[in-house]
Amino acid sequence: MDGERISLRLEPEDLTLLDAFIEKHPEYSNRSNFARVAIRSFIEQFEGSRTTGIASKKSNVITIEVPRFAHETIMTSVRAGIYNSPEEAVVECIRKRYINTEEAIEAIKRERMEALKGTVQVLSD
Repeated sequence: MDGERISLRLEPEDLTLLDAFIEKHPEYSNRSNFARVAIRSFIEQFEGSRTTGIASKKSNVITIEVPRFAHETIMTSVRAGIYNSPEEAVVECIRKRYINTEEAIEAIKRERMEALKGTVQVLSD
């Protein structure tokens, strides 16, 4: 793995707690993997609640809390390289569940036909 190395000192009881957690949660392969995920998660949560970030200015942003198993499954898929990010995994699931391509195309066609009906005038003799 590329990246810079940092050193972290923990008390024995903290290491015991950390190792017990990792043992119960195999989606975290080791202490370093857990630390990377934990640091990112902390920063995202802290920055998200402390400031009005870019995401909050968008109208299509939804913040959700997912069940633990679902979250672990998503994060495992990201670490395995199946998805580039948790957001990508969630968006794909939403597309598969809620967006039927055939239905969407038909809905677009219906909307266009309705719009044309409103603009076409029938002239009679």
